[in-house]
Amino acid sequence: MSYDNVGLLVGDPSAPVSRILVCLDVTEAIVDEAMQKKCELIVSHHPLIFKKISTINPTNEQGRIIYKMIRNNIALLTAHTNLDAALDGVSFVLANNLGLDDLQFLEKNYNISRKISLTTNVEDTEAVLKMLNYYSAEEAHYYEVGGRKDGQKCFEAIIDRHNVDLLRSALEKEGLLKRGSFQEVEMSTSTNNFGMGVVGYYPDNGIAKDEFLHLVCRALDVPSVRFSGNAERIRKVAVCGGAGVFLKEAAIKSGADAFVTADIKYHDYFTEGKNFLLVDAGHYESEFPVVEAIRKELSEAFEVVSVEATENVTNPMNIYVTDFENKNI
Repeated sequence: MSYDNVGLLVGDPSAPVSRILVCLDVTEAIVDEAMQKKCELIVSHHPLIFKKISTINPTNEQGRIIYKMIRNNIALLTAHTNLDAALDGVSFVLANNLGLDDLQFLEKNYNISRKISLTTNVEDTEAVLKMLNYYSAEEAHYYEVGGRKDGQKCFEAIIDRHNVDLLRSALEKEGLLKRGSFQEVEMSTSTNNFGMGVVGYYPDNGIAKDEFLHLVCRALDVPSVRFSGNAERIRKVAVCGGAGVFLKEAAIKSGADAFVTADIKYHDYFTEGKNFLLVDAGHYESEFPVVEAIRKELSEAFEVVSVEATENVTNPMNIYVTDFENKNI
């Protein structure tokens, strides 16, 4: 998202990495854990640097963290709203933890698809197709350009907007743009790779409301959840890890029986939808499962790198449950 700050926030992009620590939030305890485990890179979901900063010194918490990371050669890579919106991202992981099937994006009205065409006389067509696939291009193909003596070919593909410049730079590096032309056209159709929230299903007639609320608590290892509304049976469920109440109307419109998200404000609990359950499972609790998903993904992608999930609980919220007996007065 345009307001977000993601990518390599601290560190040298050319520095070698042998050990990675994955976390949700970057705290001093996380940096100390990375130092103890000799990790050169921290991969977080929430960005340590969100707004512009003018100084870096150890006189405040953010400054101490950055200062300590730089002094100990620890880099920070953050995937925030790009991970929220990704296929198999935060909400997909949450939906899987809740045991939902037939997952799909709840909202995917993001017009970021581009059609690109490259006309060039390159002979190694497989190399060009491989490059297009590397930058997540879809439907990549080519055809011979008729009427040309130099054997020119036109490569076409569908690619997401944020990958176009990366692809163009790669084509320039290989000298392919010197011998041809590159065009980019905006498409009116939405992408299948990105969206917000997820919708899934329980089999048959679904499950009862109390059973569903109990399932949410057990799946996310929480003693309680806030909720409003009512639904006798829960079959179709919408979810959005983190602060996703902005998708409440989309969840209702989709026909979901329940919507699980976090950071719901008081007035948002009121809902006009009948047979609709709105559940606040907690920001940290609804997003933390993605930490293990990232660890697993990175471990499979980079077999020579050791990847660990943090052992620290960075949730700043605590719940106090009083010990008293209800008495009829």
